[in-house]
Amino acid sequence: MTARATPPAAASPASWEEHLFPLHAATEVDALWRAVLPLLRAAFAPCVRVTLFLGHFNMREARLVFTDPVIKQSADWFRERGRINPFTPYILSHRRIRHYIFRDIVGPREEFVRTEFYQRFARVEKWDKGMSGLCWDGDEVKSMFSIYRAPREPDFTSDEVARLHAVLPHIETAIDRVQKLQEERLHRKVLEEFNRYIPVGMVLLDWELKTVFANNEALKQCTIWNHGRQAARGLASREWFELPASLRTACEQIRGEILRLNAKDRFAVPPGLKRVPHPELPGCKASISVLNATPGLLAKPGFMLVLEDRSQEREPTAGLSEGAQRLLWTVSPSEREIALLICEGASNAEIARRLSKSLLTIKKQVTSLLAKLGVPSRARLMALLR
Repeated sequence: MTARATPPAAASPASWEEHLFPLHAATEVDALWRAVLPLLRAAFAPCVRVTLFLGHFNMREARLVFTDPVIKQSADWFRERGRINPFTPYILSHRRIRHYIFRDIVGPREEFVRTEFYQRFARVEKWDKGMSGLCWDGDEVKSMFSIYRAPREPDFTSDEVARLHAVLPHIETAIDRVQKLQEERLHRKVLEEFNRYIPVGMVLLDWELKTVFANNEALKQCTIWNHGRQAARGLASREWFELPASLRTACEQIRGEILRLNAKDRFAVPPGLKRVPHPELPGCKASISVLNATPGLLAKPGFMLVLEDRSQEREPTAGLSEGAQRLLWTVSPSEREIALLICEGASNAEIARRLSKSLLTIKKQVTSLLAKLGVPSRARLMALLR
């Protein structure tokens, strides 16, 4: 008589629901996987393997695959596994299906173990049965997970299918949140890179007046505000960056006005920008506005500072062609200044002397300037700007 596998004991809600807390706290993909793994192992014990698939494009293979235990095989092995995988065609022909049990696709065990897929892959991974849950974005899979069981372990029951449908919405919500956060970080990175080189100083402060972002021109302008134009030429702006005291005081005054508002009233701040001129340097001024002030938002307001030095408007670019001026607009003001001196025929040593900077700093800035404008030499730069 053949011994029958003992059905798995039903997982109590407490045994797997306790794993929901780290799942819903995850903000990164690795943390998401670290939360999904124990959740699925607790909800569907026993299981020999758990896999999470993320980042599908147009019903293609997942770009991110996490599996435990780790499978130590070559990339060619995984490619071939994907090629003859019997589950992908089934998913393609059953769009928006929320789960499937492996036996419904590959047949009973005695048939499955004779297939090429089992012989080459499933047997290596030590499973012969499994179940998957799928999350969809319209007609395209956006993520899925699979739980696998070894030959000595029982197949999945209707109670476990019901449990999968209880767990699936939690995992889908967590995946959607992490994906949204990644998209927001990507967009922020793109905007930061865009803003980093525009010729207007921009500083973003949080509620505590800590710097969230400052572009290259802001670093330079803050150094000018704190040390004067002449001294600032010889200082590394990033190393000497500090929010000017007068601008900090202005932000504190705005913050005080916000705190004096009745918390139950509709949130409002004084209209317009707060403009702060430099007390000693003509042409240097800053504008301060409040960010994130919409009623109902959980985030505390922040502050956007725009710093300008109107004295730079006297730069001798008027004699350049319109195309040359557009090119110079794509680099930082410091690099623009160097480009103009190169066009005058100045050497690196002469530029360093005239700008009160070290020769090494000028060499680095010239290299950066040439790379940004896509020219291989100073001579080509001079030809480009003429």
